[in-house]
Amino acid sequence: MATSDPPVTRLLRGVTAVEVLVLIVSGGGLFFLPTLLGPLWPWALAPFNTRFLGGVYLASMVSAAALAYVGRWGVARLIVPMIFVFTAIVLGVSVGYADRFTQSPLSTLAWFVLYVGIPLNALYHLWIYRKMLPVPGAPLPSWLRILLGAQVLALGGYGVLLFAAPGTASGFWPWALDDFHARMYSVAFITPALGAWLLLRSASAPELRALGFTQIVGGLPIVGLIIVDSVVQRVSWSAAGTWLWIVLFGAVFGMGMTLLWQARARR
Repeated sequence: MATSDPPVTRLLRGVTAVEVLVLIVSGGGLFFLPTLLGPLWPWALAPFNTRFLGGVYLASMVSAAALAYVGRWGVARLIVPMIFVFTAIVLGVSVGYADRFTQSPLSTLAWFVLYVGIPLNALYHLWIYRKMLPVPGAPLPSWLRILLGAQVLALGGYGVLLFAAPGTASGFWPWALDDFHARMYSVAFITPALGAWLLLRSASAPELRALGFTQIVGGLPIVGLIIVDSVVQRVSWSAAGTWLWIVLFGAVFGMGMTLLWQARARR
């Protein structure tokens, strides 16, 4: 089994570069220009969902950009499985709720083309790289392994619960979620949980940096909540559930800062 850090295929790097461009437009548009992009989305989005989805896509863009920029196995080992899980879950939810895609036929077509092509591309590369070993890195400190393990259990467990029992799992959110959006948002928790699990076994500085920056941007939903509520004023700021939600995404951000700090220390 190879243990080097070879460049990834041109196909993987090219498809990922296209994915980055799509995520910049979709994530940036939904988060910063919701009135412009919202009407072009495949389904109707309420204000809170618009900003939240934009934040999720911007975080995804960071990890995809790391792969497209570095273009080597040392980052692909972490990012390609995350891309596959993210897009495969979104595709499954999209097929299960296909009746929701009524707002824009053109964007609906583009949506399904992307969410069929990207997971297939990721799955193909997972297969051809199946015998590759992680790039050797210094052992993680025990406290960081404990934090990563906690992230796997907390985020992964909550993401699975959000997918399996959306009404119950989303009951504490600051705004009401229907089953479609709750299941769609499960990827925001399952994907970083997968990333943390992959780093438990081995973690190089580029991998720590990629997941760290991804989770730092993953704190954007808190900013989106504040921005939207400053206009609609529907969030109950005295509710325990609201602060539990804020703590949840604050922990994602904090863990991202910790991973980035560890990456700098290793460099």
